[in-house]
Amino acid sequence: MITLESAIDNIISKEKNPDLKRIGEKIINRQRITEEEGNMLFEKGELPFVGALANYVRELLHGNKTFFNRNFHIEPTNVCVFSCTFCSYSRLYAHRDEGWELSQQQMLDIVKSYDGKPVTEVHIVGGVHPKMNMEFFMELMRKIKTHRPGLHIKGFTAVELDYMFRKAKVSIEEGLKKMHEAGLDSLPGGGAEIFHPDIR
Repeated sequence: MITLESAIDNIISKEKNPDLKRIGEKIINRQRITEEEGNMLFEKGELPFVGALANYVRELLHGNKTFFNRNFHIEPTNVCVFSCTFCSYSRLYAHRDEGWELSQQQMLDIVKSYDGKPVTEVHIVGGVHPKMNMEFFMELMRKIKTHRPGLHIKGFTAVELDYMFRKAKVSIEEGLKKMHEAGLDSLPGGGAEIFHPDIR
């Protein structure tokens, strides 16, 4: 019978890059890897190798279990002040009559439509609308958390947050703190590169 340990030993022994092999050995010996080693895995590790190491750690921590997130989406608006070429559905603010804008009550009604259903998360992303500012969304999140405290709120791309924070004249750190206090639990990954000055 193939055990988890023998499977991962086999994968590490076949790795040709000695640096990656050493990182793999650290992981199976339950030693913490450094940031540099994590970067090396990202830059040089083949997906099957990195995936096998990640699965090994997952099974050590949680056994052979997989967890799923049940979420639903709210798109507050498709009206946007930006004209990103990769966005296929947004409407410029100048043509907002061609788009949609949901009120707080309409969005709260969407949340309420999932009452009694086994959802774990609401995902809120949409266009960058000048009237849907930081205070608007903080109030919405407070209402959601009042109605359903255990619902995880994942919301707002970094582009949306950057616009809200600049308009509110708060730093990124202060803005994220305020949003978190209002109920924001996590962010989606898309658009996060905007926070890095060189990439921006």
